[in-house]
Amino acid sequence: MNDLDENYAALQIIIARLDTLASINAATILIPGGPQARYHEIVEEAGAALGQVETVVDMLREQLEYEHRRLDEARDAALKEEYHPDGNTGG
Repeated sequence: MNDLDENYAALQIIIARLDTLASINAATILIPGGPQARYHEIVEEAGAALGQVETVVDMLREQLEYEHRRLDEARDAALKEEYHPDGNTGG
């Protein structure tokens, strides 16, 4: 399985666990068996999957910020060269 598939699977886990948690209510929380009996485990599973997704999002954010800075610097350098090709500031 590639990284994209793993991240998609993690998102599916989060969504499924949230759906399960949403189905539990005050009227059913004390009934033995079923998801209400293990809702802490379900929360932990969702949290672990969310942590995986957050790690990927953080990496993507860092890459996006790097590319933004890199391109801003390249643009600024190109503009400086265009307006002052001999290195003079014009002043």
